[in-house]
Amino acid sequence: MVMLKKNTSSLCCFMAALMVVMAATLLVSSCDARKQMVEPHAFPLPASCYSKYFPNCSDERCKKFCGGDDMPPVPAAFCNDDNNCCCPVI
Repeated sequence: MVMLKKNTSSLCCFMAALMVVMAATLLVSSCDARKQMVEPHAFPLPASCYSKYFPNCSDERCKKFCGGDDMPPVPAAFCNDDNNCCCPVI
């Protein structure tokens, strides 16, 4: 009977230690998962304008360029740099 109690006590200690290790593992892994969920994923957003090659770009010329020959100038058009005109997406 004494032998049975000693083995049971050892088994209980072993099981308790195993449960502590498993709980610690779950805690650490859940922290990593939470960290990954917090980081936002980049979703592609539609562009507000599309860039067209336009040498020696100036804002006034760009507005006329985006409007086209038969259309009025586009007020929201602007130059990205010296050679690109950004025409708004309608």
